[in-house]
Amino acid sequence: MDQIYFQSVIDRIITVSLAVLAALLAAGLTFGLIYLIIIYFRLKKREEISLEMLTLEVKLQKDNEIKIDAAEQMFASFSSLKKSGFFSVFDLDDVLAFEIMAKKAEIRFYVSAPAKIIDLVEKTIYGYYPNADIKKVDEPNIFNEEGKVAFGALAIKETVYLPLKIYRDLSTDPLSAITSALSKMGDNEGAMIQILIRPASDSWKKSGKSYVSSTKKNEANPEKATFKTDPKLLERIDDKCSRPGFETTIRFVVSSSNKEMAETHLKNIKTSFAQLTSDLNILKTVKNLFKGGFMINFIYKFFPVLDLPFFKSISILSSDELATIFHFPNKTVETPHIQWLKAKTAPVPAEVPSQEGTFIGQGYYRGVKRPVYVG
Repeated sequence: MDQIYFQSVIDRIITVSLAVLAALLAAGLTFGLIYLIIIYFRLKKREEISLEMLTLEVKLQKDNEIKIDAAEQMFASFSSLKKSGFFSVFDLDDVLAFEIMAKKAEIRFYVSAPAKIIDLVEKTIYGYYPNADIKKVDEPNIFNEEGKVAFGALAIKETVYLPLKIYRDLSTDPLSAITSALSKMGDNEGAMIQILIRPASDSWKKSGKSYVSSTKKNEANPEKATFKTDPKLLERIDDKCSRPGFETTIRFVVSSSNKEMAETHLKNIKTSFAQLTSDLNILKTVKNLFKGGFMINFIYKFFPVLDLPFFKSISILSSDELATIFHFPNKTVETPHIQWLKAKTAPVPAEVPSQEGTFIGQGYYRGVKRPVYVG
């Protein structure tokens, strides 16, 4: 009797275990299928965003005095592009690309965005750089047929809410060092710094604020406090968490006549970003195993769909961290070869005829063309 009862219990355990295993397997397969569907739609959306990209070249006069704060406010404005709602999990936020391109004796600044928001982006730039000259241009090309390519990427090393140094912490304009590394291109050489951004969710802010709150709470308790954190460090974390954040990918590509020179230029460009290293965080080199995949992502401005643990390439940067890395130059940046605006632009005076008389050409101001006639 006991043997029969014992066998019955064993059978029930096996049956329940198999049922639980089957349920877990079914749940896992369902979750996996849903995840693959989400990835499929995101990959499809990523291609759509890339194909719709238009590029703007931005120039300012060399004597302009616009401070880096303007770029910080510009980036903060782009946080409004964040999508929300249940179906946003299948969608992707629009990606903006900020690029600095260098060839022999020229350094240029570009901003790219999907066609549907390119006018919004242009107007936003004008809002903070009112005297800028902004024109739609073809995609810049740094490559030549016989060139050798070096490439790389940077990402935040530590937890994303830990801040980097920002422009307010630096004695000189950080763009000076970055453009200086780009100014040494020779014949048949080119380099591009590509910064892709899209608005981040607020989850990173919640983590940062939770860390600050729990640290202060633990330090207030003598039984839990093992050491005292510098209040200024907590203030800096709190400050980063108070600003708009953006998922960010930073890439570099250099083309040169030989591999050694390309690698040298790449190293110099990466080194120029070391000035952002703080006592809390640093930009580290991202491992890239596949050159082909990297170059496709670079050329098509693809934002990573997956961010694998050992190959993390997505950082979260605040608006002031982004402004530190990318802003349009002012008179304090004395790097040679920057393509400055030669003369200040102005609209065609209202009293100049726009419909009657002899047509002599078109005025172009802030992206708007206006026919010009003389009576």
